[in-house]
Amino acid sequence: MCPKIRFVGVLVALLVLMCLAGVSAAEDWHQFQKDSLNAGIISDAAPRSDPELVWSAFTHASRWGGGIDVPPIVAGDLVYVYDINGTLRALNRINGTLIWSNETSVGFQGSTPAYGDGMIFVASNIGDLYAFNATTGGQRWKKHVTDRDFKCPVTYHNHKVYVGEGLSGGVRTKYYYCYDDSGAELWKHATNDTAGFLWCGASVVDDYLVYPVHEGRLISVYLDNGTLRDEVDLKSGFSFSRPDLGRIRASVSYHEGYVYTTSEKSQMIGYVWKVGFKDGRFVDDGWSSCIGFSTSTPVIHDGRVYVGQGGHEHPSGNLTCLNDSNGELIWNYAVPKGVKSSPALSIGDDGIYIYFTTAMSDGSLYCLQDCGTSAALAWEYNPPDNGYILQGAAISDGRVYFGTDGGYMYCIGDAHMGGDLNGDRVVTAVDTVIALGIVAGTVPALEAGDLNGDLNGDLNGDGRVTSLDALMIMRVAGSVNS
Repeated sequence: MCPKIRFVGVLVALLVLMCLAGVSAAEDWHQFQKDSLNAGIISDAAPRSDPELVWSAFTHASRWGGGIDVPPIVAGDLVYVYDINGTLRALNRINGTLIWSNETSVGFQGSTPAYGDGMIFVASNIGDLYAFNATTGGQRWKKHVTDRDFKCPVTYHNHKVYVGEGLSGGVRTKYYYCYDDSGAELWKHATNDTAGFLWCGASVVDDYLVYPVHEGRLISVYLDNGTLRDEVDLKSGFSFSRPDLGRIRASVSYHEGYVYTTSEKSQMIGYVWKVGFKDGRFVDDGWSSCIGFSTSTPVIHDGRVYVGQGGHEHPSGNLTCLNDSNGELIWNYAVPKGVKSSPALSIGDDGIYIYFTTAMSDGSLYCLQDCGTSAALAWEYNPPDNGYILQGAAISDGRVYFGTDGGYMYCIGDAHMGGDLNGDRVVTAVDTVIALGIVAGTVPALEAGDLNGDLNGDLNGDGRVTSLDALMIMRVAGSVNS
């Protein structure tokens, strides 16, 4: 059979397999902790071993000694980063090339943007809310929402944007706002006698918006009109309440009928909270577990709760894993300084991998594997700048993205990425075509893969590249190059 006919035959067979098995596209990371639930979990295979710097991009260094203090977000082919000086940048996720940039207000920015329906929504430290075209960077609209600041993540859901006022102005009445994606205010909900919402991002749960308050309360309001549905003070409202709660400086996450958050009073006193949530009301069902200082938003998966512990330059910190049923400790993984960031999980057939950063100057990005009763270090990446790292990471399409106060954005990939046949450190439809060529005999197998001639296309480990491997590569790439 001539190569061309054979190639076409293999392609037809692969398309049939694709229709039978289904092909899922790579997952994006659209907002803080990925989505409007703050789930922090992705099924894309992030780097498991041999981390490699794919690219780095410098943003700026500020007079405050800061560069990037919020995690990036990922949508399509672009990575978006909001630096501390108020510049929003869109970078090519493959090579880090600057695609566009636009300005907000100058100052100490600490609100994570969100992507939704072709727009990037940004809340600034002087109370302005922006919408930018995600492709071109053009400003769609700008609204001066408040004379206070914004320092909590923007939450986007179903054409609506939610964000709460920060700590400026001291203890007084502060508001959580809802705007539609055209820039019209839909409602604002007042909370009295509060310092505000520092890092207190919301979760969208069914018909309700749930968010924490600095002083230790949880609030549930109706999505449509902002009317209060329920409120509870975690210092006294439930059987597992703690009068020494301290303050909440974390977002809430939601999982299967419960909301989760953390609190901190001192280096030794801080709690992880699991609170029942049904029909918009908080239920006296859950637990609080003392782990020490935490500003980390919990991630829940398969009966386990993953959370960071430790504060700024604390002498030590942990990535902590708790039993979701009772809050008891399963394992701690100790790191040199505190973990203020929220973990990001990559879930695959090869296990559960946890990615997080340490809150310290010259900090690192860590990857742990959950081994059941303990955690094992898969790798640690220490970036070449010595900047402080406050925020966590985003995962998409087999790569991990994070920034530092040194002003750099980093993209980390796997040095031996299965399915990457053209060596561009990402699996795309081009790799699918190369794999088809190997199967058809039109591309020699040893010309693919890494410099050692390894068969990066052999994803099922049978020692050769077959149409099954091509299908697996297609599934990773999430598209077909026709």
